[in-house]
Amino acid sequence: MSLPLLETEEEAPLTVSELVGLVGGTLEREFSHLLVLGELTSMSRAGSGHCYFTLSDGHSSVDAVLWRADALRLAFRPEIGDEVVCRGRMSVFARQGRMQFYVSAMKPVGAGAAQRALVELRRRLAAEGLFAAERKRPLPYLPRTIGVVTSRRGAALHDIVITLRRRFAGVHVVLASAVVQGAEAPRQIVRALEMLTEYGACDVVIVGRGGGASEDLAAFNDEKVVRAVAGFPVPIVSAVGHEVDVSLCDLVADHRAATPTAAAEAVVPVRGELLVELATASHRLHASARRLVVSLRDHVDAVGGRLRDPATALAQSRQAIDRIEMGLERALRRRLHEAARDLDGVTRAFLEAGRTRSAAARARTQAAATTLDRAMRARLAGRAGRLVALASKLDALSPLAVLGRGYSLAERADGTLVRSAAELQIGETLSLRFHAGRAQAQVMWRSPVEVVPEQGTPGSQEAEDTGEER
Repeated sequence: MSLPLLETEEEAPLTVSELVGLVGGTLEREFSHLLVLGELTSMSRAGSGHCYFTLSDGHSSVDAVLWRADALRLAFRPEIGDEVVCRGRMSVFARQGRMQFYVSAMKPVGAGAAQRALVELRRRLAAEGLFAAERKRPLPYLPRTIGVVTSRRGAALHDIVITLRRRFAGVHVVLASAVVQGAEAPRQIVRALEMLTEYGACDVVIVGRGGGASEDLAAFNDEKVVRAVAGFPVPIVSAVGHEVDVSLCDLVADHRAATPTAAAEAVVPVRGELLVELATASHRLHASARRLVVSLRDHVDAVGGRLRDPATALAQSRQAIDRIEMGLERALRRRLHEAARDLDGVTRAFLEAGRTRSAAARARTQAAATTLDRAMRARLAGRAGRLVALASKLDALSPLAVLGRGYSLAERADGTLVRSAAELQIGETLSLRFHAGRAQAQVMWRSPVEVVPEQGTPGSQEAEDTGEER
């Protein structure tokens, strides 16, 4: 018996990893969006938060995994035996080469599973503190605008409006219509609350519907609706079903009413009762004011009886003031007499010291004046002699003195002096200045030879003899 050929030159074998990769890729392409119905026959939770379980239908089973992030979004806590619908994709766990269903969302099937999901959601919301009593806000005493979230066609709206008109006619009602049961109800209720938030004028809001089966109230157990009620900016009254039905919306609201009618009664008082209370309060206020006035009048009378006659008290006060005034006048006169006596003594001492200092100052001033006069006279005599000597020297050096000895000065028409015959032009007119008077002359002739003045001039020897500068 011959063995089959395991290898040829045209065909190469796949590795295990390549095989698993091909199978996984095919599964992910072909089975990327699946809804699978099955029963949880095994369930384990890892410390990381991931859930590993098996889905079975009695004939076949498949391993599945739910990652931690997706598990935290579940509205219930899955347990073994639950029938669930899972959304996910098929792939292969490469390490073991095992086909595995990767779940991204899970929802229970059946009444028992739905109840467990509701209990789990209630536990989780309570852990967040959404049902805490300290979060409850008081309802406004007399709201001007009331918002209502319910069905436009339901009996709840009629009951609310009729009750509000009966109790306090004229209050403003704003309806944000929404269906209150069915798959579309949660989204519409949330949107209605958003519309009232955008409207912004409501003082209080009623959310509710009439009675019905438990499954009809499911919209008010939806997590999105509960969180929308919890985050609403003004107080909310929940009126869902009847007294025996308690929804999560009832637990998170600021006030719970058994019926829509009870909700309307909770948000507004009765106008007639308010008028009666106002009249009663007004009567009590007037009565209290009268009692207070009487009490104060009696107190004034009692105090007045203990007071002295104002005229007597005033006379005594005047006498006391007169005594004080006379005492002050005597003390002031005595003080003025003492001050005048002290002032006389100080004045005499000051005048005596002034006379002594004045005589000494006059003597010193007289001596200084005599010394100054002698010094000034001597100084003036010396200065006068020097002035005479300098005047004599100045006169000797003056050009006018030279003219007095018979010399003259020749000036051109522009006033410049002629210093050399070589500067003159034949026929030029000159002005001659003498010691006494002037005359005009015309150049008729000039010497061809320039005369050089002799060394030294009159008065130079005198300057040398006196040692003074010229």
